[in-house]
Amino acid sequence: MKKSALLAIVVLCLAVSTGVLGFMYSTKGDKTAEEAAPMVQIGVMTNKWAASAHGDSSSEAFRHWDKEGEVPVTCAQCHSSAGMQDYLGADGTAAMTVDNPAKVGSVVDCSACHNEVIQNTTSVVFPSGKEVAAEPSYASCWTCHQGTEAGINGSLDQKIGSTAPDDKGENLGFVNPHYLNVAGIYLGSEANAGYQYEGKTYAARFEHASGVQTCTECHDPHSLHLADPGLEKCSTCHAEVETWPDQQKIRRTKEDLDGDGNTDESTYEEINGLLERELQAMVTYSVDVAKAQIGNSDVYPYWFADKNGNGTQEEDEKQYADWTPRLMYAAYNFKLVKTSAGYIHNPTYSAQLLIDSISDLAAGDSAITVDGIERP
Repeated sequence: MKKSALLAIVVLCLAVSTGVLGFMYSTKGDKTAEEAAPMVQIGVMTNKWAASAHGDSSSEAFRHWDKEGEVPVTCAQCHSSAGMQDYLGADGTAAMTVDNPAKVGSVVDCSACHNEVIQNTTSVVFPSGKEVAAEPSYASCWTCHQGTEAGINGSLDQKIGSTAPDDKGENLGFVNPHYLNVAGIYLGSEANAGYQYEGKTYAARFEHASGVQTCTECHDPHSLHLADPGLEKCSTCHAEVETWPDQQKIRRTKEDLDGDGNTDESTYEEINGLLERELQAMVTYSVDVAKAQIGNSDVYPYWFADKNGNGTQEEDEKQYADWTPRLMYAAYNFKLVKTSAGYIHNPTYSAQLLIDSISDLAAGDSAITVDGIERP
């Protein structure tokens, strides 16, 4: 169903509701404006949802499987409301698993979050197997925005098996944490979303400030934008925030995380500096140890064999295949932090993952240094 059709249905429903309410109030004198408020509020929320990414039936998130004709069970949980209800067991099937594929173009609608199971949820299980206490107001957010993999206790460890850190094996390949793993990175070591290196200690959930701690305290659950009063919530403590993307000007650390000697740059710039430094370390390691240069792209397959070394994927440069465990760990953490806005949702955990990835690559290649980097 096209987004325009969805909006038309919403408008029609609102019109009918308004007409019915008008009739009721014109014929029954005991009805009040106060009693009409819930219907008006539902209309406002519906309009917000219809204009949001969750309601955009034309987006890649809901049209990716057009050729296949259905959303597979491995993706339906978060890319359709039917799949979400299936996973929760709200449709009568077994909980914690998806039994049936979903229709293509079926969006994430009201039923994904407004169902009896979610309203009685007290915890959410993450891909690592970790179960974290949750309230119904954000349990549905965590259920989908947790990625599809875990840095430990997941496919990453299973694929590597007993392969030595700098050896290449038959089953080695990129394990994708998936997009918008915001709940996982926000919870840090409580969810074990990142690849956490042995012997290191990692930050737990990001303790921000009262009133801006949970998903629904920061984001309007229907529009997905910042919750009212919007940017004013940020500017209360961060005067530099006046408009988007001023959040990228905020500095929350005294450390020179990326080791560039600049202690005045924002947290966003520090994390970006670490991402750039890790990518360069991966390239150096791939040439020196794996003997095949790696390249990074924002689109699938994300990592490619950079034959000409120009950093841009050309038509003849296919998916990278010369993985070692050490390179896989780094690639996983890089993708997790970059696609989950780590600088906002848990800057300390993000920095720890990136710094430890660089340090581990340096342990396998003496040409890589960690000079100047400060681990929080």
